Amino acid sequence: MFQLIRLRIYNFIDTACLAIVLVQLSLSSSLVSAQQRSLGLDISAWQGNISSTTWSNFLNVENREFVFLRSSRGGTTGFYNQSNPSNTNPPGQNTLSQRYDDPYFVQNITRATNAGLLAGAYHFGRLDIVASTPYAGGIANTGTDEANHFLQMAGAWMRPGYLLPVFDLESGETQRSDAELTQFSIDFSDRIYDVMGIRPAIYTNGNYASQVQSSIVNAYPDLWIARWPNQGSPNSIPVQTANPNDSLSWLYGPWDNFGDPQPWKFWQYASTGRLNSFNNGGSNLDFNVAQGGTEFLKDQLVPALWTNDSDGQWTTLANWNSGQTPVAPEQGPGQVSRVGPLTLPAVRLPGVDDTVVLDRPGANINVTLSAGIQNIRKLYVREQLSVTGGVLNVIYVPTSDSTPISAQFSAPVSLTGSARLRVHTLQVDAFQSLTIDGATLTFDTINLMPHSSESAKILMAGDLNFTLLGSGTATIANGTGTGNSGHVDLGGANRVFNIADGAASIDLAIDVPVINGSLTKSGPGTLALYGNNSFTGDAVVEDGVLSLSQAMLPDDSDVSLATGGILDLDFSGTPDVIGKFSIDGSSLAVGIWGAVGSGAQFTTPSITGAGMLQVTSTNIPGDFDGDNDVDGDDLTTWQTAYGNGAGADADQDGDSDGQDFLVWQRNYTGSNPLTTATAVPEPGSITLLLVALITVVMARGTGTLACI
Repeated sequence: MFQLIRLRIYNFIDTACLAIVLVQLSLSSSLVSAQQRSLGLDISAWQGNISSTTWSNFLNVENREFVFLRSSRGGTTGFYNQSNPSNTNPPGQNTLSQRYDDPYFVQNITRATNAGLLAGAYHFGRLDIVASTPYAGGIANTGTDEANHFLQMAGAWMRPGYLLPVFDLESGETQRSDAELTQFSIDFSDRIYDVMGIRPAIYTNGNYASQVQSSIVNAYPDLWIARWPNQGSPNSIPVQTANPNDSLSWLYGPWDNFGDPQPWKFWQYASTGRLNSFNNGGSNLDFNVAQGGTEFLKDQLVPALWTNDSDGQWTTLANWNSGQTPVAPEQGPGQVSRVGPLTLPAVRLPGVDDTVVLDRPGANINVTLSAGIQNIRKLYVREQLSVTGGVLNVIYVPTSDSTPISAQFSAPVSLTGSARLRVHTLQVDAFQSLTIDGATLTFDTINLMPHSSESAKILMAGDLNFTLLGSGTATIANGTGTGNSGHVDLGGANRVFNIADGAASIDLAIDVPVINGSLTKSGPGTLALYGNNSFTGDAVVEDGVLSLSQAMLPDDSDVSLATGGILDLDFSGTPDVIGKFSIDGSSLAVGIWGAVGSGAQFTTPSITGAGMLQVTSTNIPGDFDGDNDVDGDDLTTWQTAYGNGAGADADQDGDSDGQDFLVWQRNYTGSNPLTTATAVPEPGSITLLLVALITVVMARGTGTLACI
């Protein structure tokens, strides 16, 4: 051969996820500036019977991380003896499409993967067999038939966990025109795609690359190129820094016509390599190098694909190409018997090394994850995904030799209920939304892509629980590009952002506008709003810190702080105009409010930073109906709300109880008659009224009023 609700962290989930999180944290400090290129081999029957020990040594001693293994050559018919390539000794032994099944393939791929190498299959194309070839029966080989042979022999391994299958193009240049070489190759790729849903890679050399036409590139986006610059001393080739086309600008043919000057994924740089672990260094091997390290290699694995056009559960095996029952290789008539036992891949759900792609171009489906812990490497969503429960861990941390994102949402995704999503770097595309309703989200970066008409958004259909992926600040940012910024849409209601506390001074920074609703900050962490926000409602800080980078609160908004809650005004200049301002349910005076030492008219330790608030109105505690007095109507409101919600929640503890009645009592003005009584109670009769109300409440069977 020539040449990839509130914050609730349940202990059993965290324990199961711990190993994954530790891996993410160990890698997430920064993108590595340069990755060591991975070394590999390609092997066929010419190398004979390779022991399990040798395979292990290839990885652990010789540092060879990947291998391509020949499974087959020629079409589905006839016979080929590789020791009689000229078909002259004896003549006529090689017939029809000259089928050859490599007897060592199954053993090689089993032992290689058991040893820990990333392995895949390749098929040697016999484009040199045409109608006029002796003993071909007047039938030219076709790309489709040769692909069928490849599928028969290696189809079981064209699944997640294995390198992309490869078409080996290095024959037929004297028998076929450039257009015929190209079409044969495209037909081969199309057949693999029709059956497996993946495009194979191509192996070729500069001679053939320069002959095929540019249409071949779409059929084979991944190029494995052969060039041997120093056969006499392969170990002296600087494979970590050099490129195959150094001094040969034409080497890649059409593959470098589309903007990438180095389009190769793999480079076979010698056929004369020697390793001490193989025949004591006495036999040649084909040496290869990848254009990147381990993460780059994993990008070349067969992706995990959803395989049907129907809605379904993530956890159903039959929905995935990794869950399909593998079909055993079909040995052709007269072929050399297979060496070793037949071991087929196990069926499974997508796993930690898999890039998951949800994409059914001819359908519109909804994939649902409702339970369990699913750990995958990368995620590309092009169909609707609903995560209603369980945990979805996307563990890839960006590196310089792979993609800058861990997941891309090109279709609607929703996280609801007890669902949890962990992802390092997520891109939400324009016209798409990530909907959150009570779920827990753990991430480093979310990029919301801009667009002139409809940018990406996070739609808050409920509350958000945020937990930390690492020790730094997590960011929701506007993606690269022009147009309107991505944004966070509060959905026209009050949404709670429950933020966990980490080592960084800011735990979650939202750098895009927050619009359309009210915001409540809970949890001990710090939430910073840096965007040009235009949310229309109130702001509440129940716990931790809410940091504002500019005067962004609506002029009529009510700002409420609870004990332990801090409002950080990280700006200067003109105060931010608001409506009412209260701490622990007590309405504060109209005027300018700021941090202690700020020089503001009024100060409080619950405000930090250089900014100030201009409070324009005040709220009377106990004024449950908002009519600027505390009277019998407010008592009626409290009676109705008691035990049923927060409709009379004077102390802002989330319910209407006896403590709220005491607030009403202390601030009672008696300006209006009670709606349920004939006269306004005298101050001395408040106690009697309280006793009566206790009796009424107890009669409801709602429990005691021990808090009164």
